[in-house]
Formats: sequence, C-alpha cells, structure tokens
Amino acid sequence: MNSNWITPEEAVTIISKHSHHQVNVTHVRTLVNRGKIATRYLEGGTELLKRSDVESTRVAVGTGSGQRRNRVEQRDGKSLQ
Repeated sequence: MNSNWITPEEAVTIISKHSHHQVNVTHVRTLVNRGKIATRYLEGGTELLKRSDVESTRVAVGTGSGQRRNRVEQRDGKSLQ
C-alpha cells in the first residue's frame, strides 16, 4: 500500500497525538465530511485517508456533538439525564 494513504484508525492515532488528547473515528468522519481530509476507496470498499491532510489536522479539546449538548444544558439550566 502507498504510504501517502492511511486507514481511519491510523488517522485517529495521528490526530490524537498531534492534538494532545484522544479523538475517535467519529471526529475523523466529521473532518472528512467537511472536506478537511481527502479520501479514496480501494476495490472492496476499503476507505483510505490522505496522510498529509491527517498530519496537518488538529482537533481542539471540547469539540464534538456531545460537547454541544453539554453547552446547551448549561445555558438552559437543564439536564438531559
């Protein structure tokens, strides 16, 4: 396999290391959907991500859909639990 393309799991490891906190595949999927990371698919449906895009990506602490819900709860003074 060409080393310019990596799996989403490898991307999680690289972005987590560069961002100094843990991210998950959902974070990576969001970045792909926003066009921040290029993708390609091999025959059989294997998804690969462009290594240079992944290595230049940082994710701030407190991002993601769970964090948004927490902010809404704090603003409204409500708890969803």
